[in-house]
Amino acid sequence: MRNIIVIVILLIESLLAQSFGQNKVQYKEFDWSLISSPNFDVYFYGDDTQLAEFTAKVAEEAHEQISKHLRWTLKKRVSIIVYHSHNDFQQTNVIWQYMQEGIGGVTELFKNRVVLPFEGDYKQFRHVIHHELVHALLNDMIYDGSIQSIIAGRVKLQIPLWANEGLAEYLSMNWDTKADMTMRDLSINESMPTVKELESYMAYKGGQSIWRFIAEKYGREKIGEIINAMKMTQNAEKGIERALGMDYEDLTKQWHKYLKKEYWPDVAGRDEIEDIAKRLTDHKKEKNYYNISPSVSPDGSKIAVLSDRSGYFDIYILGAIDGEEIRRLVKGNRSVDFEELKLLQPGISWAPDSKRIAIAAKAGKSDALYLIDVKTKKKEKLIFNLDGIFTAAWSPDGNQLAFIGTQDGASDVYIYDVKAEELTALTNDIYSDSEPAWNNDGSKLVFVSDRKDDVTGQNTPAAIVEHDYSQKDLYTIDLVSGNINRLTATEHNEDYPVWAHTEENTLFYVSDKDGVWNIYRHNLGTDPVAITNILTGTFQLSLTNDDSYLVFAGYADMGWDVYSMSHPLEKEAMEVPVTRYVMKQDEGSEDLTDLRRHKRRQWSTGRTSGRDYQDWIFAREYDHYNQPMETPEDVAENFVNDTTDLSENSYIPKAYKTRFTLDLVNGYASFNNVFGAQGMTMFAFSDILGDHQIYFGTEMVIDLKRSDYFFSYAYLTRPTDYYFSLSHIANEYFLGYDVNGYQHRGLLRNFGIMGYLSRPFSRFMRIEGGLSYHYFSFSEWQQVNYYEFQEVNNNDFTVVLPVTSWVYDNTIYGYTGPIDGFRQNTTLVVSPGWGSKKLDFKTLKMDFRKYFKIGRYSSLAGRLMLGTSRGTDKQKFYLGGLQNWIVGNGETDGVADNSHFRSDILDGENDLEDVFFSEFVMPVRGRRYMEQVGSNVALANFEFRFPFLLAMGVPDKFMLSNLGSHLFLDVGTAWDNGDEFEETIAGFGWGMKINLGYFLLRVDSAWDINDVGYSKPQYYFSLGLDW
Repeated sequence: MRNIIVIVILLIESLLAQSFGQNKVQYKEFDWSLISSPNFDVYFYGDDTQLAEFTAKVAEEAHEQISKHLRWTLKKRVSIIVYHSHNDFQQTNVIWQYMQEGIGGVTELFKNRVVLPFEGDYKQFRHVIHHELVHALLNDMIYDGSIQSIIAGRVKLQIPLWANEGLAEYLSMNWDTKADMTMRDLSINESMPTVKELESYMAYKGGQSIWRFIAEKYGREKIGEIINAMKMTQNAEKGIERALGMDYEDLTKQWHKYLKKEYWPDVAGRDEIEDIAKRLTDHKKEKNYYNISPSVSPDGSKIAVLSDRSGYFDIYILGAIDGEEIRRLVKGNRSVDFEELKLLQPGISWAPDSKRIAIAAKAGKSDALYLIDVKTKKKEKLIFNLDGIFTAAWSPDGNQLAFIGTQDGASDVYIYDVKAEELTALTNDIYSDSEPAWNNDGSKLVFVSDRKDDVTGQNTPAAIVEHDYSQKDLYTIDLVSGNINRLTATEHNEDYPVWAHTEENTLFYVSDKDGVWNIYRHNLGTDPVAITNILTGTFQLSLTNDDSYLVFAGYADMGWDVYSMSHPLEKEAMEVPVTRYVMKQDEGSEDLTDLRRHKRRQWSTGRTSGRDYQDWIFAREYDHYNQPMETPEDVAENFVNDTTDLSENSYIPKAYKTRFTLDLVNGYASFNNVFGAQGMTMFAFSDILGDHQIYFGTEMVIDLKRSDYFFSYAYLTRPTDYYFSLSHIANEYFLGYDVNGYQHRGLLRNFGIMGYLSRPFSRFMRIEGGLSYHYFSFSEWQQVNYYEFQEVNNNDFTVVLPVTSWVYDNTIYGYTGPIDGFRQNTTLVVSPGWGSKKLDFKTLKMDFRKYFKIGRYSSLAGRLMLGTSRGTDKQKFYLGGLQNWIVGNGETDGVADNSHFRSDILDGENDLEDVFFSEFVMPVRGRRYMEQVGSNVALANFEFRFPFLLAMGVPDKFMLSNLGSHLFLDVGTAWDNGDEFEETIAGFGWGMKINLGYFLLRVDSAWDINDVGYSKPQYYFSLGLDW
């Protein structure tokens, strides 16, 4: 009976549980519409359809190209949801997870929806559309466009990350100089990863390289053959072996051989970055990846950099001579003000007096410019009505700030007058602008753009579809006249320009002219010259005021560092040999033809004039493929179907209508401390945008009284999220036999209705509150014949409970739980005497947790939980035990325990109400559940978490090398009001965590501290992540 009754405790605990987790904040409401193309429904908001039409056009072109490679066309329509900025994208309800900086798009598997932000760059946006549609077609092909096929066990194939993301990269961009840089660097690494070891960023670029190798050796038609073989064998490695005759080991050998052949010829005659510049940071020593966006102070004494050396992205001030850290100026990713530091387009700039820096950052609902004193850390926050803000640049007189702003699908150069507090858009057109930099007298700016010869910006928004946005040049804009002048007109890319200060009309910038991102010096009266000839790549330039040295970010040895080059104006011009990649392009031997092998039939959007760019590939290596191809009249057809509304020159937008479709049917299993494994069947429904979500679950047994079922609805379109739920939990169990041999059974029922709301104020903080009604009943049933039972005893009551919580959480996670940051939950539960039982209690619970990352894999964790209950019917706290305890008993005073519990929950001192509203407090390892009971509780937990095998020196490439381990100490006490403070109970020991795929198995060895010292070791097996 005890086990059954405790179910009610667990149900109440789940409703009132102290929860953590960060928030997805709805800062604004979106008015959605959609347009349709032959294969896609594009959802957008606002009145301007240009971005949606661009998306539809590119999506259809991508589908045509991808389908030829995969030998598969979409069987189901795909929904594409487009946001105007990354800030808006982070508010999506399609995906539950927070869309952190760096995620440029996502394809989910419940409805095979694609969700994309536009971040001001059409080339990048086209790439992301294409990339995500590779995933969408793979989902459609392998999983029938739904996760249900995986859940039901119909499909067992899991495409490896390198194959999935690598193929998406390869088919969306083929190859480029940055991918070439990454692989060239990898090819000279002492330990090149195997195919199985490709993970994180290298899964993207390494996987892209493997598909390039396959396409070059076997032809692009092998791509579809491999994917189809994977599908047929339901195994990725077997599919590759079937199609290529190679397993992963052989594929690794062949790929490594290809890399050496491809890149080792490029190594000769090129410098490593340290050969031509001084390294100021060391990502290998710091065990981080990013040291980027260096900005040297005008007086030449300090450098501001963006680095992830702490595990977060922070801004540090370094000494300009030796790179020694002076101070950490900004802590990123922990607070609303510096929620994100614009990793992809950072742009740190110093004030002319070298006392402040200007940076762009995500600050809650919008981006902001911050002006920060480098000594006092005092900051000034500037907010503008823009979708996004990037790359700030301070004017030479300190009175103006230039930056890139995005608004309604366009990125432009803006100027903010600090004194007059006026914002001016210097450009206002359809093109993608970036990286503004001031000249010496502040009369003009240089910037990067894809506008080609359109320096007046007169093209209409629709023209971007037909514009070649694949390559960028440098431009200047005169602040007085507003005239734009094109500085470079090349087939390659230029980026990160800065003006020399002591030599008039001279620029430094980086260019991939010969296949490597080198630094160029360009006197505007002459031709540009390369002043470096390096092996990998240089980016993000910054010059001292006297031009004595140039600092920049460089990529080498699989990471980013900051370097300093002295006297850049005096560097001699260098001859830069072209890479094999550029040679292949020039010779036409780079395998590009398959992208153009099958010109697709025209589907009309009603365009009646202008050049047809629907089959155009905007990259210079495809110029000789961009020739017109006539479509025979007998196959010229319109692909527009009944769901595609097109007017004469545009799509016809339709208002969005909420329509629920099934996401998932699944058997749900769970495990709790007392009842063990439980389960029911769950159905999940939502609309396309995820704003309305319905869950229904049931476990039907005989009749409704004895069945479990629940219904919940979430309304997520507003800043406050609203939830409604209805549930019924019934448990029937054996009580025993009476003197006549008849069986007695108990039936425990809990029927509840709850309304709940959650109001996030930022990514890190929210307030929650709700009101719940509960009907509890406990009935005894006596057997009257072989089949029939009758009720002989019944006890029931109702109660209404208000609850409110304040939650803060800025933690970051490792493999098994939080590893850094702080989280707290303060919850107040009140029973004001509403309901038949008139229960009177007020319970306050506070849970504080702090984590300190002390190494790449190790951390210290501390927790303090305090609880108190007041009133006539105050709640009880049960102290002891551990979460999801499966097996393993300890001992008490040297005697082996025969139960996980110290005492019965239902005894002479407890009535049914005590059972319903009591709460377990744990972990106290080495002690049983209910080791102490009281209306007040205090518990402190401490853990040192580290990877066991890594700590023993096993390299992290070996399986299980990141097996989690921990040392722990648990100390707590529970007492009643008026009682003397109870003696504490405590346990200490060590444990391990083993990832078994679907769950984490914890094995703990604990010693409980007692009056005579401590016990023998006690072993516990449990499930769950770190607290």
